[in-house]
Formats: sequence, C-alpha cells, structure tokens
Amino acid sequence: MKRQNWYKLIYQFAIIGILVFMGFRLLFDKAYAPDFEAYCPFGGLQALGSYITMDSLSCSMTSTQIMMGVVLFIGIVLFSRLFCGYICPLGTIGEWIGKLGDRLKVRYTPTGFADYALRLPKYVLLFVTFYFTLKSSELFCKKFDPYYAVASGFDSDVALMWALLAIAALVIGSLFIRLLWCRYLCPLGALSAIFKFSWWFLGVMGLYVILVLIGLDISYIYPLVVITAGGYILEVARMKKVWPDPVHITRNTSTCIDCGLCSEKCPQGIDVATMKKVTHTDCTLCGDCLHVCPEKDTLQINKKNMKWLPAVVLGALIILGILAGTLFELPTIDQKWGTPEQIENAGLFEMSGLKNIKCFGSSTAFANQMRRVEGIYGVSTYVASHSVHILYDTTRYNEEKLQQLLFVPVKRIIEPVARDVDSVVYYTLTIDKFFDPLDATYLQHLLDQKTDACGYQSDFACPVIVRIYFPQGKEPGKESLVQAIESKKLTFTANDNEFNVKLPYKVITFEEQPGKLSKADYASAMFVPTSSRFNSFSNFSDDVVSQYIVTMGPNTAHKARYSYLFSHLSNDSGVIAFETMLDSVGTELGVIHFVDTVTVPENIFAAVNADTLVFHYSDGRTGKLANPFRFPDPGIVK
Repeated sequence: MKRQNWYKLIYQFAIIGILVFMGFRLLFDKAYAPDFEAYCPFGGLQALGSYITMDSLSCSMTSTQIMMGVVLFIGIVLFSRLFCGYICPLGTIGEWIGKLGDRLKVRYTPTGFADYALRLPKYVLLFVTFYFTLKSSELFCKKFDPYYAVASGFDSDVALMWALLAIAALVIGSLFIRLLWCRYLCPLGALSAIFKFSWWFLGVMGLYVILVLIGLDISYIYPLVVITAGGYILEVARMKKVWPDPVHITRNTSTCIDCGLCSEKCPQGIDVATMKKVTHTDCTLCGDCLHVCPEKDTLQINKKNMKWLPAVVLGALIILGILAGTLFELPTIDQKWGTPEQIENAGLFEMSGLKNIKCFGSSTAFANQMRRVEGIYGVSTYVASHSVHILYDTTRYNEEKLQQLLFVPVKRIIEPVARDVDSVVYYTLTIDKFFDPLDATYLQHLLDQKTDACGYQSDFACPVIVRIYFPQGKEPGKESLVQAIESKKLTFTANDNEFNVKLPYKVITFEEQPGKLSKADYASAMFVPTSSRFNSFSNFSDDVVSQYIVTMGPNTAHKARYSYLFSHLSNDSGVIAFETMLDSVGTELGVIHFVDTVTVPENIFAAVNADTLVFHYSDGRTGKLANPFRFPDPGIVK
C-alpha cells in the first residue's frame, strides 16, 4: 500500500466517482440536468479550430472548454500528457481492465512493426474528426466517442455502430492488448503526441498563418494533413526521444538495483529500467514508477524528489483553465451582412436569457431569421449566457422595437374545455424572465402539472403580459397560481425524452379581479387559423372549386401534425388547399378545397381516415406516419 501512487489514484477515483454520481443523480433527481462535456479539452480544441476557420463555435462549446483545451496544450508542452495519465476516464478504464488482463495472463503488448502500424489509425481518426468538425462546426467525435455515447445515453449525435465498436475496443480490447484505445485509436492521444513535438506543431501552424497573411488562399486541409502525417512519422521515428521534454523521469544508475519493478509497473509498458531519462512519447508522467521503486532517490523527476509535482501542476492547470474560461466569452456565431458603412453606423443591442440560443444549430437558425429583417445588419450569439448581440439601423429601431421583433406571442391550448362548462375565467399577469418560445413551452407544462388551466396566451410588453384561462369553478387563488408560476424546477417528458429545467420566472403584476368569457368567445380568442395551398391552387377558378367541410373535434389535439395531413391530402391532385376556421359557436372546422371535376368527396373522406399518412419532405423524400386523425362523420360539401 505504501508503494501505491495515491496522487494518481485520488484523481482517477475522483473523476470516476463524479461521473457515477452524476449518472445516479440523473436517475433519481428528475430536476437535475448534468453537463458531461462541461470541461472537455478535446471538444474545446475542435471548437477553437472551427472558430478560427469559420468564425463559429462547434455545438454548445463555450470559452471554458476552449481554455481547458489551451491548458491541455500548455500542460503537455511544459510537463507531459497529464490529462491522459490522471484524468481521462477512458484511460482509467483501459488501465484498470488491463490489470485484469495481466492477472488472467491474456494481455499482450505489441512491439516493433506491429506497434508502429497500430499507431496509425488514431492519426487517421484525428484528421477525420477535425476535418468534419471544421467543415460543419459540429463535433464529429460525438459520433464514436465511447465516453460521450455512454454519458449521453446514445443520443441522436451518436452513430450507434461506430460507438459500439469504440466501446468494444476500449472494454474488450484493453483486456487483451495494452491500452488498445489510448495508444492506437484515441484521436486525443494522437493530438497529445503531436503536442509533445511542439516545435513541429507550432512550426507548421506558424508557416500557415504567415502564408495566409501574405495573401495566399490556402485551405486548412493542407496544414491538417501535414500536422497529422508528420505527427505519426515523428511518433514512430522518435518514440523514445521526444523533444522538447523539459520535465521527465530520471534514473540514477549508480543506485539502481535493476529490479525491473519500474518497467513492470508502467501502465504504458515503457522499459523505464533501461533509460537514464524517460523521454518516451507514451509517458504521461503518471508517477507509478516513482512510487514502486524500492531504492531512495533512484527514480526522480529531473533528478529531484518531486513525486507530488505532476498532481499539483495538474490541479493548478485545471483551476487556471476554469478561471480563464470565466474571463471572456467567444460568440458561437458572429455574422455581419450589412455594408461597411451600415455596420459602422449601426447600433448594438444586447439581450440575454434567450433559452432557445443553446447551440450552433439554434444560433444559425436565429441568424437566418434576422437576415430576413430589413434594418438588421448582423448578429452574434453566446450560448453560455443564452444571449445575442444585434447590429441594427438606429433610424428604424429602438431597444423596445427590437425586443418586440424578437418576441413571439403564443396561444396555447392546454386541455379542451368540458362540454358542461359554459364559460371560462382568466387572470392577467406580467411575468419577468419570460420571453422566448421555450418559456412558452415551460409555462404550458407548469400550468398543466400544477393547475387546472385550459389555456393561456402571451403578448409583448416589458415584462411580458400573460393571460391564463380556467374553466369556471376551477380557477385557483392568487397565491397558489403565483407559486406555481414561480416554481424553481420543472420536469417533463416530450418525445419519450425527460427534460429537467431550472426556471427563473417572477410574477410582477397580477390583476386582482379575474375576467370572464363565454366558451364561444374563449374559442375565438384562442383560435389560430392554419392553412396550406398546394397542387397549383391559383390555377383554378372559383366556379370549379368546392369545399369539403369536416368538424375537427378531438383532432385539434394533434395540431402539431396538421402539416402531415395537408401533405397527405396533396397526393390527390384534385385537392388544392386545407384551412381551419371557427363556426358561430366556436367549433373548429376543417375546410378542404377540391376541384370537383378531378376528385370526389368519397376520395377525400377515405384519405383523411386512412391508416397511414404518406407525406413529402422539402427535399423530395417520402415519409409515412400512423394516422392520428379520425373523422367518423362524412363532411358537408359546399
């Protein structure tokens, strides 16, 4: 026990313990939303690359991950691959499984040509990972990374087959081949080896920057190819003589008793007992050899008794990376489309708390939306703070108009009003920290879980005006409604996925006297018409077009799927439009416009009641969906 490397073991057990705790807490604490990538240095380096080449950050990466990547580089150049030896959970699992392989006497350590050849795939994976990340601003490593696959529960970013193969290589492979994943497949392992030859990496990048600055248009692919190919060649050619290597293990040959324990103990299989200085590319400065050596002052760090140095340095680097990440925030996207004169004279509007600004994809969607607005010249988004910066024409907009431009009013039906209810009661409130479409979704779930609300609607103001409707006789008291809205946590399920959300809402004003509406007036107030035209609608005159009218009834619960029904109906060339409307008593009707010389009502009735909806994507592909709509009564033809 005295010869155990407790410095490393404490780090390893702490990291594994934290991840296990996060996983179990996720199972039992429904309001908990862990971020398993919060401090990922590899993702941070990929994000930094995409920021440099495309002016955008990958996925939901932030300054913290980027600084952890920068700290990783600094740590490797000045010390060694401390992350691999102490922190990486994949490295820890591979090492522990390998010890089991040794006990079972089934583990093999490749040497010579086999070892050299097996080191190539990790460089190929490194190139592919960075190539597709820099091309798309999406972290390509998520498709196969064993850690991300397990931590995310194999979410939609994971390529299942690739991830399963990677997990098998880690778990099963490590049992039979020494650190199979880390030494031969891990792209971060390849990048760490390249950073050990820092003169090569910095030299190639420096030359590339100089060539770009003097005006040459050179794709990032070329330095990427040169760095990865050169990294592989350097690793196999100078495996035992990495330079620079300012901090390394030293062996005192005069006191060494040649017991060989250091070589036996090394997780990487380095033959420490034959070296005066351990400058091997695989060395992670983990210190296992220092602790197992039975002779005092024989194995040291730079000929000094500093067994504690790697652990202390690693802790300091982690703290440095986290603190540095809080000092600034890089934009996820930074796009400008106005003329230089427009941008120079533009105003800058800043707004935070926009929950729908959460990744590269949502940021791009927001920018595309703003491009269509006259007088908007550019946007920047920041996913860590869920905020945006907008460049705008000061003669056209002020801050309030810009807020109104960003605001999307909503009307949400939470549940149908029962037939025996004649009227609804509503409360009018203003809510702070309530602004974007996700807030509307969260409030809908809150009201559904904690009240008997049948619907609500929002209108722009600062703070936002919200009107909440209740069937008469089921309206809550003021205090209980305010308490429901100001809930700090929300857990709900959508599309078989569970979401846990922290909420910041604060009720600012509350009209004491509730209002009252008849059921018909309520239906009219909450109704949002839907319409779609297709099959060359404008080519037909009114005298050849008839209307097939159906009562939507319970089908209104499937409003989100109306578009599938419209697309399905368009398969009949005689159907040219579908729209919804209210009758005089507030009943929602579906009006299907058709050409009576091309199709007949019987065909329409059969189509809307088909077992399967056949719909079309915008790219021409065809999809199928079990039909959730049912219209038992034949429609009325007008």
